[in-house]
Amino acid sequence: MVKEKTFIRNPAVTETDIDDEIFLVEPASEEVFYMDTVSAGLWRLLAEPSSFEEIAAVYGAAFPDADGAQIAKDLKVALDELLKRGLAHSA
Repeated sequence: MVKEKTFIRNPAVTETDIDDEIFLVEPASEEVFYMDTVSAGLWRLLAEPSSFEEIAAVYGAAFPDADGAQIAKDLKVALDELLKRGLAHSA
C-alpha cells in the first residue's frame, strides 16, 4: 500500500487575522505574506494533514460550477508557493 503524500502548515509560522484577511510571517526571514481567498482557504485546510486529493475535493464541493482541472491547477500553484516559502511542509 502506497502512503498518500500529505501537506500541513509549518507550525513556526505566525498567523495574524485582520478584518477577515490572513497574513503569515515566515519565521526565518520574517517576511510577511498576504493570503488571497484561495490561499487563505488552503491555509485553513492545512491546520490538519491533508492530501492534495482531499484539498481538491473540498474546493470542488465549494465551487461545483468551476472546472475541476482549473481548480487543481490553481491549488497546485498555491500549494507550491506555500511549500517554496517554507510556510507548509509535505510528508
